[in-house]
Amino acid sequence: MKTYENELDEMIDVVIKLTWTYAVFCALFEKKSADRETREEHPELFLTMHDSLLCGFCVATAVLFEEKEKATSICNLIREVEVSKPELGNKLKERIRANRRPIQELEKIRHQVYAHRWKKKAPQEVFDEVRPRVSMMKEVVDLARSIVSGLAQESGGQKRENLEKQQLSKRTLQCIADDAGQLMRALAAPSRPSAG
Repeated sequence: MKTYENELDEMIDVVIKLTWTYAVFCALFEKKSADRETREEHPELFLTMHDSLLCGFCVATAVLFEEKEKATSICNLIREVEVSKPELGNKLKERIRANRRPIQELEKIRHQVYAHRWKKKAPQEVFDEVRPRVSMMKEVVDLARSIVSGLAQESGGQKRENLEKQQLSKRTLQCIADDAGQLMRALAAPSRPSAG
C-alpha cells in the first residue's frame, strides 16, 4: 500500500508534467504571425500536437483533482493533512473551491471527449460549451503548483526546494519554451528538395 509520501511524490510528478505541458502548449500555440504560418504549413502535425497536449492536460487535471476516496489525488492528500492540520487543510480546500470552474470544465473535456464519447454530444459540442482557453489552463497550473508546493513544504525535507530549483524553476520552464521555439523555427525553415 502506498504511503502519504509515495502519493505526494506521484502528485508532484503529475504537477510537473502538467506545468511542462502548459509551457509547451503556450510556446507552440502563441499568437505570432510567423508561428501561425508554420502551423498552417504543417496542419496535421500541429493538430495532433494540439490535441495530444490538451488531452494530456485534461487527464492530468482530472487525476490531480479527483475526489473519490480511493484515488491518489491532491484532494485526498489534503484530507490526510486536514486530520493533523485542519487550518491548512481548510485553506487548501477553499482554494480549490474558489477555482473549481476551470477544473470542472477541463474535466468535462477529459470525460466527454478524451475518455468517453457520449452519444448525446459530439466532441465539437463539448468544446463549444467549454471553450477551453489558455487562461483556464494557467489557473489550473497555478493552483496545482501552489497546493503541491504547500503540501511538499508541510511534509518536510527538501521536496519543495528541490521542486522549485529543478523541475519547476523558471530556468527549466524557459528551456522548455526555448526548445519549442527551436521546433517552430526548424519547421519554418525553407524545405530542401529531396535527393532522389
